[in-house]
Amino acid sequence: MQDCEVSLNQILEARERRAALQRSTLSTYGGPLLCFTMNLAGPVKRSPLSDFAFLAGERMIQAQPFPVRQCIRLRQPTGMEAIYALEAEPHALKAAAMAMEESLPVGRLFDMDVIGPDGMKLPRLQPRPCLVCGGPAAPCARSRAHGLEAVQAATASLLEAFAADALGTAARDALVEEAQLTPKPGLIDLANNGAHRDMDLESFCRSAQALAPYFRQAVRIGLSHPGSGPAMEVLRPAGIAAEAAMLEATGGANTHKGLIYALGLLLCAMGQTLAGGGENYINHARQLANIGLPEALRRAKAAPCSHGERIYAHRGVLGARGEAAAGFPHAVQALEALRQYRSGATEHQARLLALVTSMAQLTDTNLLHRGGEAGLHLVQREARRILDLPLNQLEDALQALDRLCIERNLSPGGSADMLALALFLDRVEGWFL
Repeated sequence: MQDCEVSLNQILEARERRAALQRSTLSTYGGPLLCFTMNLAGPVKRSPLSDFAFLAGERMIQAQPFPVRQCIRLRQPTGMEAIYALEAEPHALKAAAMAMEESLPVGRLFDMDVIGPDGMKLPRLQPRPCLVCGGPAAPCARSRAHGLEAVQAATASLLEAFAADALGTAARDALVEEAQLTPKPGLIDLANNGAHRDMDLESFCRSAQALAPYFRQAVRIGLSHPGSGPAMEVLRPAGIAAEAAMLEATGGANTHKGLIYALGLLLCAMGQTLAGGGENYINHARQLANIGLPEALRRAKAAPCSHGERIYAHRGVLGARGEAAAGFPHAVQALEALRQYRSGATEHQARLLALVTSMAQLTDTNLLHRGGEAGLHLVQREARRILDLPLNQLEDALQALDRLCIERNLSPGGSADMLALALFLDRVEGWFL
């Protein structure tokens, strides 16, 4: 959705409608109610960025220990609204609401009012700070001390910083979760270093931490560059700098080069979506990946430098570039497998099976580099066999394949990247409208 200005009459009508809903819900459930809206100054009461923050606030409410008796949600041009009827002691609920408002900088924009069974709103114990100067908000608002433009700028800064931090942290955490998943054939995990000699789990975790600033930066690039071409002009050097940060953190080991590219595209695309670009982030990422692709492939064929470029020059396999340019089909496939297997397996087993699904299908350039077509086909064949086994044999089979991969120096790193992308996409599911 695009930002849309609303009139004073629309705002007043929304307040009356909300008050009527509160009275109706109180008469049905008896209270208390937690009524959640966003505090946005000016005529624009809703944007993709404010929706993103609102949905995060709802996740915080839903994580509270109070049983939900009823929830009413409204998505209006005048703003997102949610009314929760909860089983809670009113003052305990008010304390929880204030804690949520104060737990994040963006919580300054949360209005989480608690209405008791008597229909009265419970007061705050401390005044809220001003968005601009940090002093008490009420005197600044009454005197209009800072002006609408300054308040809107402070609001935009909070919303953008929250989106960049939330998405960047989700990307970093996905890298760590993928690395720690055990057992993974030929890959670094909690049990061993797989077929790798120059890196270990600790270096993977250092790399993930070193890349977190880049992940946040990629979101901000998307927020400030709605066009694919201009965005890529800024994202490319940021990715090169991130690769240098990775190498410094790992002592020269290439732990996440492919994911610097893939997650950089996705995070930038998410920033573009939150800036109101109109398309979903997978489509934005596909467009970003296709910027300059023909020329890049021509150079790779003429003078290949990296392992991936040599694989493309000799075998025509596109690798990470092709995956992104096609809209990450294997990452989406791993995500679908993860969600499918959750219905009959533990979360740990579902993640392992999502990895194995990718191993069975992906033309993994890491395997082609290390073992040629014979190595690739061996891992694909074994992965398909493992998918047919009962769950109680899964980990033993993966450990056996791990030993085989180590013996033959095979590492399905491309499939590990697809799992990391799937874990990231799964984590942010529901974060966007």
